Amino acid sequence: MPLVDAHCHVFMPELKSRLNDVLARATGEGLRRMLLVGFNEVSSFEALSLASKIEAIKCYAAVGVHPHDAKEVKGEISEELLSLGENERVVAIGETGLDYYRNLSPKEVQREVFLKHIRWAKKAGKPLVCHIRDAYDDALAILKSEGPGKAGGILHCFQGDERQAREAIEMGFYISFACNITYRKNDALREVAANIPLESILCETDSPYLSPEHARGKTNEPANVIHVYETIASLRGMPLDEFADAVWENSIKLLGW
Repeated sequence: MPLVDAHCHVFMPELKSRLNDVLARATGEGLRRMLLVGFNEVSSFEALSLASKIEAIKCYAAVGVHPHDAKEVKGEISEELLSLGENERVVAIGETGLDYYRNLSPKEVQREVFLKHIRWAKKAGKPLVCHIRDAYDDALAILKSEGPGKAGGILHCFQGDERQAREAIEMGFYISFACNITYRKNDALREVAANIPLESILCETDSPYLSPEHARGKTNEPANVIHVYETIASLRGMPLDEFADAVWENSIKLLGW
């Protein structure tokens, strides 16, 4: 039963400092693929470097600029970062998007940088990894207006409603659920996971963030993706291995790994 973590940051100090143990626990749960996701230029280089070195699990990278860091781009993505998108180990562009919850970059700057990432992903022919928080309607409107690339993308750590999920799916996006789906008060999100098409679902941890309910307050890690799988399989009334096989096929279809 091969598992996928479709979004993690194991290059961050909380995990990298004990990476061998983190990877051992992940492989023990059946994890076979991880997408290491950059959120600015420095972390994108780190994600690609580490993805190329890890041997215990097949790892790939996504490179881009998070909406929190959009103000640092100053309207232009560097040539150095753009060049990473040509690397064969880089299978997606991002994470990028809109975050109106924390607003660490001005909204107009977030929108400008998001648009540049959409065009970059289309030119590169690679999926787009989107971080969206309290901004789903704006983000979907931008995607519809610009026209997403044929490679589609991922709405990572999805926190929107079913209408928004289905609008994204119609544009070729996959909906990725993180460990917050296990939170006691997240019934609305669990309902989305139960109802959207199986062929559009991915699972992730967003580690070191968003530990599952039983471990809240602790550092999250890729092994915990099993709790996302178990939760959604139960919601959908499916055997865990059948659900895992479906997510595995979804990830291959989107990311080609």
